[in-house]
Amino acid sequence: MKRNLIGRIGIYFLLWLILSFFLLYLYYDSKAPFWNQFLVTLIVTAMTYPLAYYAARVLVPRFLYHKRIRDYIVSVLLAAFVNTILTYFIAGGIYGLLSSKPVFTSGSYLLIVSSFLFIINCIVAGISSAIQIINDHFGMEHQLYEAQNEKIRAELSYLRAQINPHFLFNVLNTIYFQINKENSEARNSVEILSGMLRYQLYECNTDMIDISSELAYIRNYVAIQQLRMEPGTDLKVMIPDVIDTFKIAPLIILPLIENAFKYLSNIKDSSQNKLYITFNNGDDSCFIVQVMNTFSDFAVQPNSSNGLGLKNMKRRLELLYPGAHSLVTERIGNIFKVTLKIQKHD
Repeated sequence: MKRNLIGRIGIYFLLWLILSFFLLYLYYDSKAPFWNQFLVTLIVTAMTYPLAYYAARVLVPRFLYHKRIRDYIVSVLLAAFVNTILTYFIAGGIYGLLSSKPVFTSGSYLLIVSSFLFIINCIVAGISSAIQIINDHFGMEHQLYEAQNEKIRAELSYLRAQINPHFLFNVLNTIYFQINKENSEARNSVEILSGMLRYQLYECNTDMIDISSELAYIRNYVAIQQLRMEPGTDLKVMIPDVIDTFKIAPLIILPLIENAFKYLSNIKDSSQNKLYITFNNGDDSCFIVQVMNTFSDFAVQPNSSNGLGLKNMKRRLELLYPGAHSLVTERIGNIFKVTLKIQKHD
């Protein structure tokens, strides 16, 4: 991204350098002071910058990317016209102060110069729009490449985790049958762990998975974590009775919950240790996850780069949900809250 920014700045710098020399050559008057002409040339060139920015960063995404070509053309022409008038009065006024005469004469020459400035403005707007489109195109290709690499890395991670999975399941089954039948809690824990392992090894090897399956896994994860928590800890998992049907990237939510358990406070009065996990359907387009937990002052700061471990999750969200998510963190006293909104996929 930094390389793309430097390259774009270099292209714009070259564009305005060429434009400056062209204008200076075109309107050079040996009878007039050179530095006065040079200053006016710089002003005229600088006046094209707001137009270039407006065309590239506003008109292109608003109109061209939505195939509203006519609106784009009309907006460019109008912006170029306004910029031509502003350039005439600003450059002409400054030149008049420096040389006691207007930079542009009246009559037909004024019309020619104004028309030429208008054409220059239109060309600059068109070139800046083209640069923006090309940059966005390569940016999307780079993002797609990164997403594909992320997918490959995830698949490799799954493969590394699948070290003889049948052996692991056989061990769990053996442990299950070795547990006394009267110890239903231990047997239930083994069943939950077996289900979680099966989900990670077999069901997560797809790009998207049903939200219901992801929530079932999270319920099991919370149930296992609850086994090692102090009795009386204020733990709540709130899931609506009816969840919209949509697809979600597997295990995309789990890091929030993992880190909440990791940095949960360890107050002697266990009822003061709070962890609330809330899922909300949101509107028709997004799904909302909110995780809130208390943390101890002596623990690693949860909003630091190495605190709640959100850095990798943010990167994954950028790759899998570009422009289709928001992740907001808040710290109020000893309470840390994370709100994640993800756009729903059919």
